[in-house]
Amino acid sequence: MIKVHHNCLLLILCLLLFVKGFSQDEIFSIGAKGTFHHGSILPHRPQVNEIIEGHSQAYELSFYKSTIGEKSWQQLYNYPKMGVSALAINMGNEQEIGMGYGIFPFIEIPLNRRKINWRLKIGYGLGYIEKPFDRETNFKNIAIGSHFNVLIYANMGWSIKLSDALRTSAGVSFIHFSNGSYSRPNLGVNVFSINTGLSYNFGKKEKVLVNEIEERPHKWTKSIMLGVGIKEIPPVEGPKYFVSSYSFNIIKTRAEKSSFGFGADFFYNTSLSDLIANDTTTSPSGMDNFRFGLVGIYSFDFGKISLMIEMGGYVFSKYKGNGDIYNRFTMRFNVNNKLFLNAGLKTHFAVADFIEVGIGYNIK
Repeated sequence: MIKVHHNCLLLILCLLLFVKGFSQDEIFSIGAKGTFHHGSILPHRPQVNEIIEGHSQAYELSFYKSTIGEKSWQQLYNYPKMGVSALAINMGNEQEIGMGYGIFPFIEIPLNRRKINWRLKIGYGLGYIEKPFDRETNFKNIAIGSHFNVLIYANMGWSIKLSDALRTSAGVSFIHFSNGSYSRPNLGVNVFSINTGLSYNFGKKEKVLVNEIEERPHKWTKSIMLGVGIKEIPPVEGPKYFVSSYSFNIIKTRAEKSSFGFGADFFYNTSLSDLIANDTTTSPSGMDNFRFGLVGIYSFDFGKISLMIEMGGYVFSKYKGNGDIYNRFTMRFNVNNKLFLNAGLKTHFAVADFIEVGIGYNIK
């Protein structure tokens, strides 16, 4: 099972509420940055101690474009940088886990306008673990059971200007690998580190725009969504189970960069009947694989992209093994005013349920 650091994630997202816009004159359009991380795998479960031997070192290369305020959300979030990063991580245990690699798009948001600039960088992408669990050749790695994983990246850093084009930085980072219970075992690999970096800005200089920001209509929007996923349950190397979700949401624009709302979720999880069959306290029935829940939603909005936190409770669920509370952490991309795409992770507090991808439609 996966350990998800909800408190860390919630703290990072809540910081976005307090970002206030400020003005600049001109900025370079593009740039590159190299970052070195030194840290360790976090022993978030006693079993993870089995694979922790030495410190980790990570090498990160980033390419980015500076936003200049062409869209209102860019001004609201202090003209963030957007780009792509690549990671290579020596996990500190060559025998059982080997190297970790990742590639992910990111957004880097300035949180103040002082000479020592406080910045938050968050990213979500694809991770690769060189040596996952194998029953015969690598049975000690009970943290991760697949080569390919979801990678979540967060870095809180401080940047200092050395010249017009050069900046140096220092910070702390959290890097998470997980397959969302697609393949067992899946305790997850969490790497915490301190880091230092050097960035070089180049390309033409562009004038930062400071326009009057048009207020978004504070109205309710109704939407329907279909999501699908695949998961495993114990024992290791068992069968794959299909999961689907059907959601109805009502969301209202709260401010220029956030929204809130409520919803109802219907889940069809084909693994539940087998879990109930192994539970002598529950009698099997034709409704074993069905769950119904009600949910509260908060959304951080970046133009067409929204990062959504959902907390819900089951109104109906025959299986009680993971409690009555569930969470979803979702990234939504609005294709247009009607159609949107969804990708996210459903959990029960610190335990992953499944990774889902979906499509939705705004009814208006």
